[in-house]
Amino acid sequence: MQTRLQYAFLLVIALIFTGCGDGNPLNRQAVTGEITYGGEPLARGSIEFTPKGEGIASGAKIDVGKFAVPEDKGLPPGDYLVRISASDETAELVEMPGESRQIAAELIPAKYNKNSTETFTVKAGEDNVYKLDIEAAK
Repeated sequence: MQTRLQYAFLLVIALIFTGCGDGNPLNRQAVTGEITYGGEPLARGSIEFTPKGEGIASGAKIDVGKFAVPEDKGLPPGDYLVRISASDETAELVEMPGESRQIAAELIPAKYNKNSTETFTVKAGEDNVYKLDIEAAK
């Protein structure tokens, strides 16, 4: 009898630590990619994927042109609006109205961030790789 209790106890402990059910109920997919600016890897920045409808947004930091959104923070299959942002560290700092601090100007043209129409489709079970070469603003 004691062996059965020990077995039942171990089974309960195993279920607690391994969980039960699907570990990815939203079917999140990893997304990786490369962002270049004027043909060169974007030094630093961020990328954001916003669903074109209901859903979950996610994003990542861009470092030397590369980014990765891991599966656990990934995107369910569907269509997403893409926004890319980076500070122009070579430009003169600007003071925001009502703020006492200065910030770096946006390096990326508005058509790739606040006015973006760039889209990306995330597909289940595939390598979801997003690549974009941003033209330098003129």
